Amino acid sequence: MKKLSVDFHNHSIYSYDGELTLEDFLNNDKIDVFAITDHNNFKYHEIYSNGKVLYKIENKYFITGEEIMTSDAGEVIGLFIKQKIEPFMTFEETIKEIKRQNGIVYLPHPYDFYRRGRPKLKVVLKYIDEIDMIEVFNAKYFTDFEVKMSFKLAEKYKKIKGYGSDAHKLLDLAKGYVVLKYEDFDINREKILDLLSDEPNVLETVQIKRSFLKSLLKKLR
Repeated sequence: MKKLSVDFHNHSIYSYDGELTLEDFLNNDKIDVFAITDHNNFKYHEIYSNGKVLYKIENKYFITGEEIMTSDAGEVIGLFIKQKIEPFMTFEETIKEIKRQNGIVYLPHPYDFYRRGRPKLKVVLKYIDEIDMIEVFNAKYFTDFEVKMSFKLAEKYKKIKGYGSDAHKLLDLAKGYVVLKYEDFDINREKILDLLSDEPNVLETVQIKRSFLKSLLKKLR
C-alpha cells in the first residue's frame, strides 16, 4: 500500500494575489498532488502542463485548474480543464464550459462567511446536480462551524469531498489536504476521483486550525 496526499486548492504567482512559484511546490515535502487554481488565470498550466490535465514535474503531480468568478454566484473552480475559462459569465454558463472541457466542477469554501467571492448558495443549489465536488475543508475558514456546514452540504447531496489549503503564500502550503491509500498503478484523474469517492481509501485528512484573531487581522489589513 502507498499513500497519496492531494491538495485541491492553491494559488501561484500567476494569481493576482499569489506568491507561490513552481519551486515552492516542488520543495514541499507533504503534498504529492497539487491542484493549481489561480484566480481567473490559467498561465501556470499554459507554461508547465504541455496540454495535459494531470502532469508531473520532478516528484510532484499537478492538476490543472482555475478559480473562476461568476457574474451571479461568486467563485467556482474547474479542475482537470484544458484551457482558460473567462470570468464573469453566469454560474450556469461557467459550469457548462467546465463540463465542455470534460472538467470537474469543484465548489470552493461554500460557507466562508467573510469572503466576498463565496458562492451564493441560492443560485448554486439550482445546479447542484452539475457539481462534482464540494470543498469540505478550506484552510482559510475561521471556525469549525464553517467546516461542519460544508461537510453537511456534501453529505446531503452525496458529493465527493474536497480538501484545500487555499495557499497563496509559502506559509499557507499544506494546511489542508487529504491522504489516500492506493496500490501500484499509474496516477490519473479517474484513479484520484475513485479513491476519494470511496471513504475507506481516505487514510487522513489534514485540517490545520487557524487563529481566529490572526485571520481577522489579515482580513482587515
